[in-house]
Amino acid sequence: MTFPLLAALVFTLPTVALALLVSVALWLTRKRQRRFWKVVGWVHLVLFPLHLFVTFPAVLGYVGSRLIPTRGDERLYDGPRISASGDLLVQTRQTLRAEQEAGAPSVDAAVLADVKARTHRVEGADGVTLQVYRVPAKAAPPTSVAVLVHGMFRSSIELEPVAKMLRNRGCECWLVDQRNHGGSTRAPFTGGMRESRDLIAAVRYVREQPNVRELPLVLFGVSLGTCAVSLALPDIDDVGGVVLDAPIEDLTAAAQRMLSFHREGDRRNFTFQYEPWRSLVITSLGLWSGFDVGDVRPIEVLATLPPDLPMLIVSEGLDDRAPPERVAELYERLPMPEGVKELWKVDDVGHGQAFLEQPAAYDAALGRLLDRLRR
Repeated sequence: MTFPLLAALVFTLPTVALALLVSVALWLTRKRQRRFWKVVGWVHLVLFPLHLFVTFPAVLGYVGSRLIPTRGDERLYDGPRISASGDLLVQTRQTLRAEQEAGAPSVDAAVLADVKARTHRVEGADGVTLQVYRVPAKAAPPTSVAVLVHGMFRSSIELEPVAKMLRNRGCECWLVDQRNHGGSTRAPFTGGMRESRDLIAAVRYVREQPNVRELPLVLFGVSLGTCAVSLALPDIDDVGGVVLDAPIEDLTAAAQRMLSFHREGDRRNFTFQYEPWRSLVITSLGLWSGFDVGDVRPIEVLATLPPDLPMLIVSEGLDDRAPPERVAELYERLPMPEGVKELWKVDDVGHGQAFLEQPAAYDAALGRLLDRLRR
């Protein structure tokens, strides 16, 4: 409760400061102040709870609606790099910072020029322009095409390790920066509602490329990206297979978990919210963005998919954003039989970290999904 109380106090300080200025003026003119301070006291007795239960959640909801960008060190990312020998040079936050400190990229101009040539601008929903990166398969011709979507506060750099695995297995990969992230334009955050419309537009654009029109289509999402993928699926024809890593089953439940964030020794624990503030902030976010947070329920959409659609669900054992029990519930709701769907549980790994911490096993799981693509 510390955070809401401190915020309410901060919101109250300007009117307190104004009252002090008026008090000084009254003192200089030798006017009595007893009645004035009585009024000030009553006004702030009303203002403080108003700031506590209205202003604070309204401001936090606005921040969630309008200010969810890619985290600072990833904003230097300019796209996936492929070496002269054809290898994807996987970048990280550490390599981006190293280049920034060095004041120069670690690759030559030809590699950077190739990045620009493979960068596409795609019109998404309601005026949003998406930045999308094409990563060709390691060997031509490709055997499938994959469209990948990252998580919150991230960018397409998060997808590079998975893209490397897929392209080595014959996939042409397209990495999508979600609205508000990476090189895509700003728009109110809707937790997958309008982001799914963006993804549909991106898939349509990919399908228009002459070399991939007839290839099996794989959709990949991690964390918040799974919301966009899940909600888009009913409106994308001829999907060959789907990978959902750390899937979000219900946006309201996920937001509740995020606002009750607590990890031992983590400085972000300061933002922990008790009720009713969690619900007030979530409601405020929906009002600012013009959507009902409760309508974003990927678990309900996934339960309606065709029973022959191959699915790979990745569940991390130490995940506090998409807890294993919630992922298991989502998996049970999938209408596919075992063998068409697969739940891969990765112990001792945190949210969306399996492809970083267990790359060989992750690559093998992707291989199993590709082997059973619906063609």
